[in-house]
Amino acid sequence: KSLSHVKHQADNGIVKGGKKIIYKKGILYQSSLDRRGEETLRVVVPKSLRGRVLEFSHEHPMAGHLGQKKTTERIRREFWWPGCAVDIRRYCLSCDICQKTAPKHLTKKVPLGRMPIFDTAFKRVAVDIIGPILPMSDSKHQYILTMIDYATRYPEAVALKNIRAETVADALWNFWTRLGIPETVLSDNGSQFTCELMRDVEKLLRIKHKVCSIFHPAGNGLVERLNGTLKATLRK
Repeated sequence: KSLSHVKHQADNGIVKGGKKIIYKKGILYQSSLDRRGEETLRVVVPKSLRGRVLEFSHEHPMAGHLGQKKTTERIRREFWWPGCAVDIRRYCLSCDICQKTAPKHLTKKVPLGRMPIFDTAFKRVAVDIIGPILPMSDSKHQYILTMIDYATRYPEAVALKNIRAETVADALWNFWTRLGIPETVLSDNGSQFTCELMRDVEKLLRIKHKVCSIFHPAGNGLVERLNGTLKATLRK
């Protein structure tokens, strides 16, 4: 199916950019003329075989995991398919071995995204847990569950004796039924926030749950800033 329009060009003798598609012994080829007027034939690769061509041309021991330019040159000498340049680029950029062994100064960082602006109270809230705090309080509390609203920056915090899923869910239920049920909740990947019990609570209240990247607290920076203020206050 991915070559249907290519077959149409071959059947009707359509020439595009000085290149045409022809049949030769039942196989599709892209035909073009070089500067000396000599014909160059490249096999048109169906979708099911493109992965093998990419793997062989980039990951084979004799290919040496070279960059996009060299890999493209190697493939384009013998093969072609619609959008092959984009596929080659994506394949080289996603190569696990290349990413692990590339010099750090050549590794491009993912561009920062824009944080959406919320103008409705409790449309999105962020939650997190501080602790264990030592020494614990006289009443055996050693954790703090924090929540902050993205629109109004209204903060909430409650001391907890433990961070079992039931305890956290009960505290959040108290927050939301007292202040307002949010549309979206942002948290880290803690098991208290991703367990089946919490999913049931969110399903009951029709709350959408989002998690930030693992080992990347900046993804939930608003509540982390609140946590820092609380910890500094307790320390002092």
